[in-house]
Amino acid sequence: MINPKTIPFFIIVTLLFIGGCKKEESSINYLSAPDNWRKETIEFPLSFAPSINYKGTEYVRFAPGWGKEGAEDYFSYAFLWYLDEKPTLSTTVLESQLEDYFIGLMQGMVKSEPDATKKVTETKAFFEKIDNASYAGKVITYDAFTTKKEVALNIIATYIECNSIDKHLVIFRISPKEIDHLIWNKLNEIQITQDCEK
Repeated sequence: MINPKTIPFFIIVTLLFIGGCKKEESSINYLSAPDNWRKETIEFPLSFAPSINYKGTEYVRFAPGWGKEGAEDYFSYAFLWYLDEKPTLSTTVLESQLEDYFIGLMQGMVKSEPDATKKVTETKAFFEKIDNASYAGKVITYDAFTTKKEVALNIIATYIECNSIDKHLVIFRISPKEIDHLIWNKLNEIQITQDCEK
């Protein structure tokens, strides 16, 4: 396992896209992205991570090259937790939740792979607080979908209180590429289509 306890993020860059909701007509998925970004919707409790004990929905948008080894946008995607209650977010909570999330996500894929279960359970998450609403982190896990190798994912998580509908939103933008890579321009353009203004 690689062990980057320090997270090489460009914090100033992250502050450029921290923020809120974009007023749009909502549709099946509350994340706006180009049409070729695949959509997925999952209800809480998540079947693969039931320890993340929220009520609500997860909305996901996958970059076109998400499952393509060597693609510039490999494993790059965003997901939104659209929650009924305010989550208790902290570096410790996010580390625990994202470890459970990725362990559960990958374990369902590795049952027939020798030694892969051990690699999945070695998943580690590290987060730092940027401000009162945002966190920068890294998850080191096993890509059971595509490469069958370890992958280090950079993650920006931002909390938004959506007073207009009494919901609580957490958007996660994820890529193994560093924050200064062009894929982050596309990830940062993904917006929430729910109007959260009072």
